[in-house]
Amino acid sequence: MTPLNLGVFLLSLVGFVALAAGMPKHAKHLLQRELSPTVSRLLRSLGWLLLAAALAIGIRQWHTDVGLVTWLGWLTVAGLLLVFYLPLWPWQPMTKATKPRPEKADTPVPRSSGQVATAALLLAAPLVLFTWQLIITPAQPLLREDALHGQIGPWTFSLAEQDKHAPEIVALGVPLKTFVIRFCDACQRDIRQASLKIRQPHNTSAAGNAFAGRGTDKRVEIPVPRAASKRDGLWLTVEGTDGSVHQQRFAIERLSPALARFIEKQP
Repeated sequence: MTPLNLGVFLLSLVGFVALAAGMPKHAKHLLQRELSPTVSRLLRSLGWLLLAAALAIGIRQWHTDVGLVTWLGWLTVAGLLLVFYLPLWPWQPMTKATKPRPEKADTPVPRSSGQVATAALLLAAPLVLFTWQLIITPAQPLLREDALHGQIGPWTFSLAEQDKHAPEIVALGVPLKTFVIRFCDACQRDIRQASLKIRQPHNTSAAGNAFAGRGTDKRVEIPVPRAASKRDGLWLTVEGTDGSVHQQRFAIERLSPALARFIEKQP
């Protein structure tokens, strides 16, 4: 579990606890006392704010589609954890002793262990599916430890290979490798185009393939020349809207060990 996932989960769990503590019935259960209406309202407001903060973190890091699904998944985990733990809470609410009621002929039959197991399985199914999906889903490229963070000209950026696999051989036997870049939010309006290629470009018209895509994360597929060597390096070219051009070289083995191994094996 990444720190961001853990943060979304903890914010969701604490948010649910605050919402529960802001309700009179659950406040007695959790705190063994009633809270004033003002404190209850503050706790409920805090709970909603924490849930909103967890959603904001998810959308900020993984965008709307993945962020919303991740947030709902951790909400499910936090909700189930709270539901199953509340009966085990050491401070149980006090109940008044009541006289036993006479049994009626139509007294409902207690649920069998099979019914209880089925209900528990149905409740746990979303948790199991979400956990499995979290395990098999690869980490976002720019959030991995191998992502490169730096500055070119006045703009900061994060750059990483899309995956850690060797280049994909496409039509006509051309190897292609995909990279992802993200510039700072304030940089977007000042950048006209960012390009990447193997070997130093001699001019802006030969700067390589341009990064493209919606949102803040841009992707590019670059071809791997047959005569490429690790000494050529990967060159990032960024053109500003003011006409300025900035270039920076990266060691291939640092940015993509898989690409470096592929180049070494080329005839």
